[in-house]
Amino acid sequence: MSGEPSITREADGPALLRDASAALEAAGSSSPRLDAELLLAALLGARVATLRTAVAAGFPLPLPVTPELPEPDALEERHPTLAAALRGARAAMSEGDAALALNVLVRARAAGRPVSHLTGRRGFRSIDLLITPDVLDPRPESELIIETALAYLGDRVAASRALGRAPQPLTAAEIGTGSGALAVTLALESPAPLRLTATDISGEALAVARSNALRAGVGARISLLHGDLAEPLVASRAPGDPPHLDLLIANLPYVPSDDVDAARDAARAAASFNDARAEGAPRDLSRIAIAAEPRLALDGGADGLDVIRRLIAELPRLLRPGGVAILEFGDGQGDAIVHLADGLGLGWRAALRSDLSGRARVVEIRRGG
Repeated sequence: MSGEPSITREADGPALLRDASAALEAAGSSSPRLDAELLLAALLGARVATLRTAVAAGFPLPLPVTPELPEPDALEERHPTLAAALRGARAAMSEGDAALALNVLVRARAAGRPVSHLTGRRGFRSIDLLITPDVLDPRPESELIIETALAYLGDRVAASRALGRAPQPLTAAEIGTGSGALAVTLALESPAPLRLTATDISGEALAVARSNALRAGVGARISLLHGDLAEPLVASRAPGDPPHLDLLIANLPYVPSDDVDAARDAARAAASFNDARAEGAPRDLSRIAIAAEPRLALDGGADGLDVIRRLIAELPRLLRPGGVAILEFGDGQGDAIVHLADGLGLGWRAALRSDLSGRARVVEIRRGG
C-alpha cells in the first residue's frame, strides 16, 4: 500500500549455512553442512538440491510465512521439548527472521535431536519418508539389507526364467517395520512379485509405516500387522501349517542397554548447546541422538542380542526350504549372530555381509532345500 514500508522477506543463504554449519560442527555433528542444509531447506519449503543451486548462484532465498516443519501441537503431549523448538522456529519465520528460526533448530539438533525429528522427513534410497519420534530414524547402512534382499530375489527370478517359467509370487515379511522404510523400498524395487507383510509391536510406528506406504503408492501391496516379532505371522496361520516365507528382513533392536543409558545420560548433560561448548566437551551427536529415539526400537538387552536371539529361534517356523532371513546387527556382534544361526542345526547356513566401511553389518541366514 502507498506510504507503507515494504518488507523484503529474503535470507542470505551462504551466511545462514556458514553459521549453522560452524555451530553444528562444534556441537559434534559428523555432517554439519548437510544437517544445516536439511534444516534450512525445511524452513524454506525447498529441496536441498534447489537450495544448493540457489546458494551457489548467489540468489537471495525467499522466505515462506509457514515453513515445512512438523505440526507442534500433535507432539505437545508426548514430546514437549520438540514441540517447543518447532513452535519457536515457526514463530521466527512468521516474523521473517530466518536466522533466528534456523538457530532454534540448530540448538535442538546440537542438544541431540535427530534432524528428521525437526524436519519430519528422511530420505532413504529413492523415497522421502515421513518420520516422527515414534520410529527409528532410518540409517544409510540399513540399505545393505535391501541390497542383499534384492540380490536374493534377483537370483530367484533368474532361476525361474532359466527353467522357462514366469517368476511366481514370493512371500516376504519385515519384522519390526518402524517407519516402513525397508518394506516400502522392497515393494518398490523387488524384481519379483511379492506378497509382503510388515509387523511392529508399536501401533504408533505402524501408523507412520502406513502413511509412508500410501505416499509411495504401495499401500495396497503391504499388509501391516500389529504384534510382537513374528507372532502376527504365526497367528494368521492354521496349526500345523508348514513354514511359508521365502524372505524375511529385519532391523531389530541391537544396541546394548548400557549404551542406550549412556546416550541418555550424555543427552541430559548436553541439555544446552552453549553450556556444552563452554565446557569444551567433545561430543558425537550420532551417539547422543539415539536418546531421542524410541527405546523400544533400540534396546537389545545386556548384549544387544535379546530380540535378535528370539527371532532366530523362530526361523524354523517361518522360513520354507530355500528361504532367507536378512538381519542387521551392531558392531562386533557378527560372530555371536553366526553362532546363533549355527544352533538351528543341519541345513542352515549363515553368511555375513559388510557395509561400505568394511564392517560386518548384515547376516544372511539361509535354509537349505
